[in-house]
Amino acid sequence: MTTTSIGLIAVGGRGWMGGANYVRHLAAAVRAAQPSARVAYLCGDTILEDWLDAKPRIDVPVKRNRWQRWLHIKPPPLRPLLEQSGVEFIYPVTYDNRYNLGLDFPVRDQLNGIRWAGWIPDFQHEHLPDFFTPEDIEFRRRSIAQLASEAETLVFSSESSLADFRRFHPECHGRTVVLRFAVTPFILPNDDAAILGDVPPRFFLVCNQFWRHKNHAIIFEALRILKGRGIRPPVLCTGALHDYRNAAFAQEIEARLRDYGLGSQVTLLGLVSRECQLALMRRTLAVIQPSLFEGWSTVVEDIRALGRPSFLSGLDVHREQNPPGAKYFAPHDAEALAELLANAWANNPAGPDLATEERTLAATRERLIAIGHEVISIACHGR
Repeated sequence: MTTTSIGLIAVGGRGWMGGANYVRHLAAAVRAAQPSARVAYLCGDTILEDWLDAKPRIDVPVKRNRWQRWLHIKPPPLRPLLEQSGVEFIYPVTYDNRYNLGLDFPVRDQLNGIRWAGWIPDFQHEHLPDFFTPEDIEFRRRSIAQLASEAETLVFSSESSLADFRRFHPECHGRTVVLRFAVTPFILPNDDAAILGDVPPRFFLVCNQFWRHKNHAIIFEALRILKGRGIRPPVLCTGALHDYRNAAFAQEIEARLRDYGLGSQVTLLGLVSRECQLALMRRTLAVIQPSLFEGWSTVVEDIRALGRPSFLSGLDVHREQNPPGAKYFAPHDAEALAELLANAWANNPAGPDLATEERTLAATRERLIAIGHEVISIACHGR
């Protein structure tokens, strides 16, 4: 199949690593499937700081100075920039591309002939409405409906998310595609001590930003239960200590650790490099993902690629991803998680398991190529 020139829209960054990782892995998938493919990142200057390493990159002017805002001068239209760069198809257009591209509805009018596909990451606002303001919920509902009404193709990252779309927006019809993603294969040195620094020889790992729905609290409750039994496994947590919806959440986390006497047992590492996170993941006894809600999880795909054990909350999407060796628990059941941790602490060997890595990373390369072909097929649809 002849490919087109694809512009992948930079979404997220340090504030939403899941979105940024999604786009970067899609770029790698297209290049793995068709090395001659032309792929560039479309990056608004509002988030450029988080995307400076992305190449090739098309920088999109979105910021406006005071007098431009006062005169209601909008950013320059996107279409001429795309034409100048030779981009024929852009993805993922979401329900909010104002912050990163200056793109408002109706999208079709502003792109005026450039092919594109929409992406709805998830429906967290419907499942966990208490974590959103009424204004946020209304914005998402209205914008998702607008996106669905315009997009020739609407992409979802899981069957679970597509089912939610049909449930919450039964009035919307059109072409829908489920496009799962895989992570980019990586090579880690056998001797990764320089990357890791000083870490315990045996530990559990949590790789989530400190947002309330990531449900770190259930881990701390499970550790409190185990502490009462004389079992005190170390737990390392990576991820930014900031929830944009709740500025005080980091202080709540730290207070709970003090109250439970877990301060010396739980280490909050903050944001770490991808190399460091993967090095930690390959050595852990198990990765814990206790989320109350997820889209298609990059963390779970990393677990699959490394062949490591995992304890996942029993969400539909986690079961759909189904990495080998996963064990599931109800996300509010601290006793069940405590049992999983106790058994693993007694029986699981620390990594790395190099033979398993070799096998699982080879399978990941094949998955990535297949996904790249799916992206190209979406890009060429209706060409």
